[in-house]
Amino acid sequence: MIEYFQKDQDQDIPEKIKEGIRNINLNKTKRNVSKPKINLKRIIVAIVSILTMSTGIVFAKDISKFTQKLFFDSKQGVETAIENGYIYTEEEEKNQEKEIEIIKSENTNTRISRMIMDDYTLDIEMMIKIEDSIDLAGVEHIDFPDMIITDDMNNILYCVNNEKIKSFCDENGLPNDYESIKEFYINTSSNVFMKNVSEEFATIECNLTASGNKFPVSKTIYIQLNTIEIEKDTQKYVIEGDWNIKFTVPEEFVDRKTAIYRVKSCNNEYVEINSIYAEVYETGMRFDMSMYWGDYEEWSKKADEIRKQNVLASQLINFEKSYVENENGEKFYSSKSSYAGNGLTTDGKLRMWNTFDLTKYNMTDKLKVVLITIDNEQIIIELER
Repeated sequence: MIEYFQKDQDQDIPEKIKEGIRNINLNKTKRNVSKPKINLKRIIVAIVSILTMSTGIVFAKDISKFTQKLFFDSKQGVETAIENGYIYTEEEEKNQEKEIEIIKSENTNTRISRMIMDDYTLDIEMMIKIEDSIDLAGVEHIDFPDMIITDDMNNILYCVNNEKIKSFCDENGLPNDYESIKEFYINTSSNVFMKNVSEEFATIECNLTASGNKFPVSKTIYIQLNTIEIEKDTQKYVIEGDWNIKFTVPEEFVDRKTAIYRVKSCNNEYVEINSIYAEVYETGMRFDMSMYWGDYEEWSKKADEIRKQNVLASQLINFEKSYVENENGEKFYSSKSSYAGNGLTTDGKLRMWNTFDLTKYNMTDKLKVVLITIDNEQIIIELER
């Protein structure tokens, strides 16, 4: 059992990481809530980024600079995939006559305008047009608390509302006990970012990260929600309705395969070679490893002392300095994915997991992973397909 984990604190942290932390709404603050009657004319752009595990195929060749920068806090690997045409756009939908269904609820309607999907990543941009006189300038938070995302195989890709999960199970004749639900439920956490807020529209990016499970090969995705919450100053607007989106996943995202690498050599005898897992997909590379590190008490005490002076320097494996290098000499550093961390157990074993910005578009037959330790030493692992 892992007893000790590296924990980042807000000191000596790069500004881009601080900004991400500031924008995460882990626990909604309760306020004096007013519920104005909704009757409007505004557009909200919501980007739902669900990060789990995957592969894919090139799609949508002509991508504008705007589209490349679509995801505000996206990993470099995602941008690389977009630059290589790996993205669905609404324009492509019109040209290819693929199925997309827009269902209106009262004076508000929703639709999907862009998306990316692979085994570890599902990024959805959802356009929401709301009829109301709400001035979106100054809006602090937009949320979909009861949103549930499912697929044609009755997998729950995302939902944090227990009542919604139980209702979905009952409606589809599925068992709703914990042991059964975890077989078709993708465990995800969410980070929400807001950008481009004006009087007329706001853009919301929600990064949902699944741990442990891969996204299934979904052919159809369903998004259903009954509540949209908008927070501004001391007010909270609650818009209630019944919104449903049915989206046919392009075959380019269904026929996907990842590249698995095996270990060729390692310069550290304490690394457990059989524990290494290296997988490259459209938008990134996952890397897992275990090794014997040393005495638990000694190293936890040492890390704690360093952390008082410099949080990042106290990492047993320094993620900011570690990288993977391809045969062309290009280096790819840790991405901004939440799939990253390392933990030391009481028996002195270190387990680390990380996501690098190397993608299927810049991978080569051989790769070199360079991990920088707390003592500034290098653990070098050579991989090959």
